[in-house]
Amino acid sequence: MRVLVMASVRKLPKLTFGKGNLSFDPSPLYRKLIHSLTLWVYRPRYIGLEHIPATGPAILISNHVSYIDGPLIDAGCTRNARYLIDEDIYNLPGVHYLMKLDRAIPIAPNRKSVEAAFDAISAGLQAGDLICIFPEGFLTFTGGLGRFRPGIEWIIKRDAVPVIPMAISGMWGSLFSRKYLKSSFRWWPRQWLRGGVTVICGPAIAPEKVNVNYLQEIVLRLKYSING
Repeated sequence: MRVLVMASVRKLPKLTFGKGNLSFDPSPLYRKLIHSLTLWVYRPRYIGLEHIPATGPAILISNHVSYIDGPLIDAGCTRNARYLIDEDIYNLPGVHYLMKLDRAIPIAPNRKSVEAAFDAISAGLQAGDLICIFPEGFLTFTGGLGRFRPGIEWIIKRDAVPVIPMAISGMWGSLFSRKYLKSSFRWWPRQWLRGGVTVICGPAIAPEKVNVNYLQEIVLRLKYSING
């Protein structure tokens, strides 16, 4: 089960200098740097992000086109989202520290890991966090929308919070998508500054209306509304 969401109930790691009590939390600087770089490289257009509540627990859902989907969403939000992320990616050297800064929740395709991840999501929602998941559970292989998995229903059944649907367009064919996964020239940039990227957000969906088929239809309509 490959899904993404930023979370973990542990405190953010801090850098400590010398023997005193002086400490430095790098997360605000790290987020500002990532947001600025994302906005500069991809120049995304944001539509309807006012639907994301300024406070309180909520779930964001979106199609999953590239490894940059999380930063793209984050760069347009006025509050930090928390992402569920594949355990293999979470544990990559270097990436692991950044995931801890983002309080990411690792998840793997086994019962113990899924239960631990869902417990962390529930704890985050009860604390008033904004959680983002990609219900397809994996990056698209075709650029299209994959079938949603039932995890979102289990989450909402446990914690009845609003679900805010989103769709991302323009990232298929980018360096971090799977379009050129087997190409010898995958790492050769086709455009230095990509542009043409859109992130659209629809109105919140009430918990009692949540089911995977309905959510998939809403996200698909949002995606097609971008592409005309």
